[in-house]
Amino acid sequence: MVVALRRAIHLLTVLALVSPSLRAAEGTEATVDLTPRVSQRDFAEVTIELEVGGSLHVRDFAQATSADDAPQERNLPMSVSAKLIYDEHRLAPTAGALPTRSVRYYKEAAAVLKVEDTGLAPKLADDRRLVVAENPGGRLSFAAADGLLTREELDLIDVTGDSLALDSLLPNRAVAADATWPADPTTMATILSMDSVAASEVQSTLDKFNHDFALIRLAGAVVGTADGSTTEIEVRGVYLFDRKLRRVTRFNLAVKEKRSIGSATPGLDGVAKLRVNLKPFESSPHLLPATLVALRTKGQLQLDTLRLEPAKQGYRLAHDRRWFVAREARESTILRLVDQGDLVAQCTITSLPPKSEGRQTTLQEFERDIRFALKDNFGELVSSRQWTNSFGHHCLEVVVRGTTEEVPLEWHYYLVAPVSGNRVSLAVTIQGEMVNRLAAADRQLVNAVELLGANNATETATRFTPRR
Repeated sequence: MVVALRRAIHLLTVLALVSPSLRAAEGTEATVDLTPRVSQRDFAEVTIELEVGGSLHVRDFAQATSADDAPQERNLPMSVSAKLIYDEHRLAPTAGALPTRSVRYYKEAAAVLKVEDTGLAPKLADDRRLVVAENPGGRLSFAAADGLLTREELDLIDVTGDSLALDSLLPNRAVAADATWPADPTTMATILSMDSVAASEVQSTLDKFNHDFALIRLAGAVVGTADGSTTEIEVRGVYLFDRKLRRVTRFNLAVKEKRSIGSATPGLDGVAKLRVNLKPFESSPHLLPATLVALRTKGQLQLDTLRLEPAKQGYRLAHDRRWFVAREARESTILRLVDQGDLVAQCTITSLPPKSEGRQTTLQEFERDIRFALKDNFGELVSSRQWTNSFGHHCLEVVVRGTTEEVPLEWHYYLVAPVSGNRVSLAVTIQGEMVNRLAAADRQLVNAVELLGANNATETATRFTPRR
């Protein structure tokens, strides 16, 4: 039954993609050159449609009756329907045949997500539609040209089958009908939005071709990590190579994924259907020459730097994409730093009552408060210091080493306060062996905290706009 269903899905996918002209007249050539090319005027309108159905797996801590109880796992039905339409200019590479950077303007970017009885409808903000995508070799990186994306906005545009990655599936040589070649693991990480690939058995097969197009089948399995979770993915699809444009212009993919519960993200059992269509054109009113020149190089665009601004908590900050929001309450937000599938650290950011000028907490008082809070777990004071962050706020830091239930831990405590007004504390917990992996990631968070409120001078500070 399963094999028959897969074959049926594959047949429907092929029939949906193959054009009548390609089926009617196959070429007489012995081989076809599948080497991609990027022109100086490489413009296209890209449409990506994604449908996902399945279930999310989460740990329900609310059902635990005591701290020693293991949280129960729950399976929640879910569905996703997303559509992206953007004008894209792929920048010609300085070496090789594949572009590594594109500038795009999203004319449409919206989705509908349903989990059990709740739903969300994320969309890209109007002032975040001009975006740079970059392929460093692996998962794509993104940055909005006029400000920082939120996590929700990044998740919306970082989708399977991104147009910047499709040509990487090609063999870069002439091949005959029925020829096969393996997909590079790094290419599959890029196409499937994975952080890393441990094993890939995906292969492409040239099915047929004529003077205008080549039809290629794709099938196989991939194992790796995505957003800190291990995942197993089966793929089956087809893509169309335009021999005149020398690029992939259509891509249909069926995906079956089984993802475990991660340190900061839920597990998933799901099936997805993806359709990508590219329509080349001469120019775009949204991608004028001056815009492209300004975004042609990295400059000071903050790739993969996101904006966090919890409602009514009195602050906003910038963070790299390895930090995930694990929980958000009325006065606190918990972040988890996940790197290469490992939980490196947890950071609890808490809004504190304001204090007036001259009554702010001193470094000595802050250290005393931490000693009192940790009690017997307080082992060794490693360091303490104070400085002013990039928004002019006074910052205190106390680093403590100790143990909890015989597990060696390190705590990094921070207090961010203006001369007068709202304050926030950051408490970072790291297991001993992860301290080196954390490096200065927590201090980068502290330096990026901007306090908001009537008494804070930074309320009218400049927006999170990357400098170019």
